[in-house]
Amino acid sequence: MAVYTRRVQAVLTEEQYETLSRFSEELSKPLSALIRDAVEKVYFQDADRERRRKALQRLLSLESPVADWEQMEDEIIRGATA
Repeated sequence: MAVYTRRVQAVLTEEQYETLSRFSEELSKPLSALIRDAVEKVYFQDADRERRRKALQRLLSLESPVADWEQMEDEIIRGATA
């Protein structure tokens, strides 16, 4: 479970606060959890997706020799059972 150690302050309009408060009650989640979830979804998921895309591009750029699947599967099984 995450340990939250940093406090952030945001100023909302009355309407924004009321809307978040309603969501909070409907979802039985604290306002702080809703805001953390929103930050995670809007900012961190895209950054994580981009990090993974770059990692995949680096792997694909290696141009490692690849056999057909049956041969590779046999090699993996032999290596795992040796």
